[in-house]
Formats: sequence, C-alpha cells, structure tokens
Amino acid sequence: MANLLNYDAGQLLAFILVLVRVSGIISTAPIFGSSVSPPQVKIVLSLMLTLILYPFIPEIQVFPDRPDHYLVLIASELLIGLVLGMIGRFLFSAVEFAGTVIGFQMGLGMANVFDPQSQQQVSLVGRFESTTATLIFLAMDGHLIVIQALVRSYSVLPPGGARISQPLVEKLTELSASIFVIGLQIGAPLIVALFLANAIVGLLARSVPQIQVFVVGFPLTLLLGFLFLFFGMPFYGQAVHKMFEMFDSQLFSVLKLLGGSS
Repeated sequence: MANLLNYDAGQLLAFILVLVRVSGIISTAPIFGSSVSPPQVKIVLSLMLTLILYPFIPEIQVFPDRPDHYLVLIASELLIGLVLGMIGRFLFSAVEFAGTVIGFQMGLGMANVFDPQSQQQVSLVGRFESTTATLIFLAMDGHLIVIQALVRSYSVLPPGGARISQPLVEKLTELSASIFVIGLQIGAPLIVALFLANAIVGLLARSVPQIQVFVVGFPLTLLLGFLFLFFGMPFYGQAVHKMFEMFDSQLFSVLKLLGGSS
C-alpha cells in the first residue's frame, strides 16, 4: 500500500495522476461540476477524494525520467474523468430539452432565465424540470454512483489504460443522440396535449374569424400547460427515476469501452 508520508518522486507523480482523473470527473459530473459551486470547493473536494482513494488503488508505476510517457498518462487520466462526468450531463440535457420544448409550446419561449449551471438562457419550464430532476438525482444517491464509478474505474482502467476506439465513439454518439429521444419521451404527454390545443385554436380561428386567436389561445395553452405540469408531476418523477436507473449501467459500459473491451 502506498504511503504518502514517505513518498519519492515516482509516488508524487502517481498521486498527481490520480488527482487528474478525480478532477476530470468532478469538473464535469452533475452536481459536482455545477458552475454554482466555487472553484475552491471543487479543488478541495478533488484533493480530499484523491487523498482517500490513493492508498487503496493498485500501485502505479511512473518513471520520472520519461516525461513524454508521463504526459500520455496525464492525457489518458483526464480523458477518463471527462468522459465519465459527461455521461450524467447527457441525461440532464435531455430533461432541459424536454422543458424547453414544453415552455415554447406554452408560450413562454421569450420568458427565459439565466441558468448558472450551463451559463445560458433557459426556459422557465426547463429550469423547473431540471431542478426537479436534480432533487430526484440526489434522492437516488446519484452523486454516490458517480463516486462509486470513480473508484471502480481503477479496477477496470489502470492509469494509461484508456483507449479511443470506434465502439467508444459510437457509444458516445448514441448517448448524445439520446438527449433528443429521451427528452421527447419525457415531455411527450405535454407536447402532444399542447399541440392538440394549438391545433384546436387554429381551427376555431379559421372557422370563426371573429375570435381573437391571440387573446384566447395564449391563456388557454398557458392554463393547460400548468395543469398538465401539476397533475403530471408523479408521472414525470417516475420517468426521470427510470432514466436515472440506467446511469450506473451506462457508466460501466463506457468504462469497458474505454478499456478497449466491447
């Protein structure tokens, strides 16, 4: 077991390798990588996790006289951390996409708020659903799943063991494409209902031109949207819960692909 109290140059370089992987996943993973958290908190958290993990991981062989080899190890560790952290971000992006589409159909497309996590303007409904998904994620111990994946990564991927392969690229492409698929699945009830409401208002405007469609249509879609959001929250919670249940298996599958196995 490594001892930080009696380390040489090789052990110090090995400690930095562990810190790079931990920092990569902390900077990109949901909750941990939020820009709301001060950088000082992320640095301290990364150091604490590294100090806890380092004595229990397999011994890392580092050659101080080979800086080119060490730079390759640094890049490999950073790649592992960033990829593992981005898996959860894909899931939260799907929730935000569903909320953005719903907010646009409700007529709240111009009522955007600043999201400090993504540093962008997001819809009110998207922000609401993202906050609700964050609470569900914490209730399911999703933050602990991220830490477990970090610990388990050392048994699957030793330092320098990451490989960029075609199956890995295809898997990441599939996960990024699932943002739109999962988002539409989560928001499908409200999207369909609001689409039908807008279609009915459009038909009424064509059949009865005296109706002021903008006066009637906007309050109607807004009221229907809030009603569906209120009564559909249990179903929305179940859908998000089911989506986060795939989080652990997705992390493990990406770990295996990073190691070069299919």
